[in-house]
Amino acid sequence: MPDEIFNETGIQPVTGLLTDPTKINQDDNVIIDSLPADYDILKQVPFKYSYTDAYLGYTTRGCIRRCDFCAVRKFEPEYVPYIDIKGAVVEVGKLYGEKRDLILMDNNVLASQYFDKVINDIKALGFYKGSTFGKTRKRRIVDFNQGLDARLLTEEKIMKLAEIPLDPVRIAFDSIKSKDAYVKAVRLAHKYEFKNLSNYILFNEKDTPEDFYERLRINVDLNEEFHKDAEQGKGVKTAIYSFPMKFTPLDAKSRNPKEDPRADLIGEHWNKRYLRGLQVILSVMRGPVMPGRTFFLQAFGRDADEMKAILLMPDLFIRYRLIKNWKKFKSDKDLVRNWAPYVRDWMKRYHLLGESETQELIKILSTNNLSAIKEAKKSVSNKDVKKMLDYHLNAEAIVAKYKGGK
Repeated sequence: MPDEIFNETGIQPVTGLLTDPTKINQDDNVIIDSLPADYDILKQVPFKYSYTDAYLGYTTRGCIRRCDFCAVRKFEPEYVPYIDIKGAVVEVGKLYGEKRDLILMDNNVLASQYFDKVINDIKALGFYKGSTFGKTRKRRIVDFNQGLDARLLTEEKIMKLAEIPLDPVRIAFDSIKSKDAYVKAVRLAHKYEFKNLSNYILFNEKDTPEDFYERLRINVDLNEEFHKDAEQGKGVKTAIYSFPMKFTPLDAKSRNPKEDPRADLIGEHWNKRYLRGLQVILSVMRGPVMPGRTFFLQAFGRDADEMKAILLMPDLFIRYRLIKNWKKFKSDKDLVRNWAPYVRDWMKRYHLLGESETQELIKILSTNNLSAIKEAKKSVSNKDVKKMLDYHLNAEAIVAKYKGGK
């Protein structure tokens, strides 16, 4: 937002990449953007950076896509299909010592017509399949950490990627519209024996909760299929780890809704209660949605409607849904038996509601505000809706009583 920054500060920001010395009136011809990373900066930060033992760089810049939710088109407006990274890696080795891994921050390497050349450059630097590093012979890793475009992943390209120690294979699943391309890409990764797949799932933009659930469920089903194949000797045990990511508008000036309401933007098909419920689930999981089917069904429900019923629950009900030793079961029916009594009652009442009562409940809870819920309850006639609103108003006492053994 260069204009906004100028209006606030009187300073005109330099936009795009520093690929032209005249942009900041340099007195030399150095291309700043092509300089190797300055690892001395890492000594100044108050935390341990994860990639200190890795070369950092780019083999391409920008992206051919213009997704409206993505910032790449803003800060890397032109697609650069090839950057020779070899010189920068050699220079880093001279200045800071040899590094074990290679972290590439390309935003769409698969779009490059020089893709094969990029992979050959990586191999020439010593990052080939099975390569090791140092006296301890630790396995080397290459990570395109901004992800690969599923729509551009062909069999020829995955074969080329299999020549380097790529781990994980990061593939986004931003929209259910890309389902076929995504599933095809994941199957190719499994076929060529990549064991770890990292999957980003955008939500709260144009998607519905049903879309979100389906994308997660596709990954769970693929995981199960791949694990069964491995048990039967038909390939490696590929695991997909999903990372749901909430959409925030690019023009939000703060992540704090109190400072900028745009930070709390709610997608057309979402509401505050759904988003809060999902946040509670994800906070318990601490980030990734694990590949196991049992864990997924407990966390997100057996179908999209059950997931929405879970998201509508009070926070404490979501957090304390299960009885002790819940992992000890053998069938889907055992899932229900593992719910705490107040959750079983919530689910029973939810599924008894007609369409109009369901919409009434969602409308009241969508505010995620206890005062508003208390006020709205006065005009509710349906006994099941009333009871479910009471659960929100008294959740703390109900959960405390249950946890106390009563």
